[in-house]
Amino acid sequence: MITISDKSLCCGCTACMNACPAQCIVMRRDREGFDYPVANPDLCISCGRCEDVCPMLHKADPAGPLTTLAARDAEFVGGSSSGGVFPVLAGKIIDEGGLVYGAVMNPDLTVSHTDAGDMQGIERMRGSKYVQSELYASFEDVKYELGEGRKVMFTGTPCQIAGLKSYIGRDDANLLLVDCACHGVPGPGLWEKYVKALSEKYGMAIKDIRFRGKDKSWRRYDFVVNGAERSIVTPHQKDPYMLLFLQDMTLRPSCYQCPFRKGGSGSDLTLADLWNVGEVAPEMDDDRGVSLILVNTLNGKETISKLGLTALEVDSDIAMRR
Repeated sequence: MITISDKSLCCGCTACMNACPAQCIVMRRDREGFDYPVANPDLCISCGRCEDVCPMLHKADPAGPLTTLAARDAEFVGGSSSGGVFPVLAGKIIDEGGLVYGAVMNPDLTVSHTDAGDMQGIERMRGSKYVQSELYASFEDVKYELGEGRKVMFTGTPCQIAGLKSYIGRDDANLLLVDCACHGVPGPGLWEKYVKALSEKYGMAIKDIRFRGKDKSWRRYDFVVNGAERSIVTPHQKDPYMLLFLQDMTLRPSCYQCPFRKGGSGSDLTLADLWNVGEVAPEMDDDRGVSLILVNTLNGKETISKLGLTALEVDSDIAMRR
């Protein structure tokens, strides 16, 4: 039976909850606003399945990328946090009749994973969301779709990718795993309290929030709060939530020594901002945004080769240096 005695050893991926045949595990929120699995000992059948699928108990060895690319898509770069690679990837999967799973901001401004089979659904997944998403039954749904022979692209944080891979338990040619270069995640409880505080501060119902508004600048992006009648635009360095996040003061305990960084998640592709584009690809340095793609597997390499992106191979050590 899964028991969390040290919170730094649980990433909240939900693999154990989804794998439990007795359905005795639920995710419960703690006082800091993070969700952890809690097992009911009266229902547990001592099968050990929860421990078997826990990625924190079965860590993979980190592996360097096969190829590192600076990339951009001219159509999608404007509405994307960086270079617009994600919607191009998603569109390829959808064109092949597949499903894409990713994080969306819901009407109540909570963040959760959902699936999309068209580009309208993909639009909701675009843009950075600096809060740990609710996964619900996403892992179970992915496994079902793969069993039906459908292509699936799952995007998430490295720990979510590692959790899904462990839960599935095997490689599948129809599954494309894409993670982000993660800074760490604040908890949903903190985020929900901050949204409420913002609504009270500005005296309005909030319709949407953008963590990375780059209408002025990609590098000097804004935190944008949109209401029905007006929008409040704050430089990200001056927003309290973003300031605490970027100073590593609100992250999940497991984030501080994340075992899934630097190729440890098992993803096919890793997407990030190429902040030092001026050093490795100066011809793309126009402050519109450039994506860094770490191509980690042959599956990822084959997928990227079919996209028609504007892409340059760059030195991985220099590209990943901050």
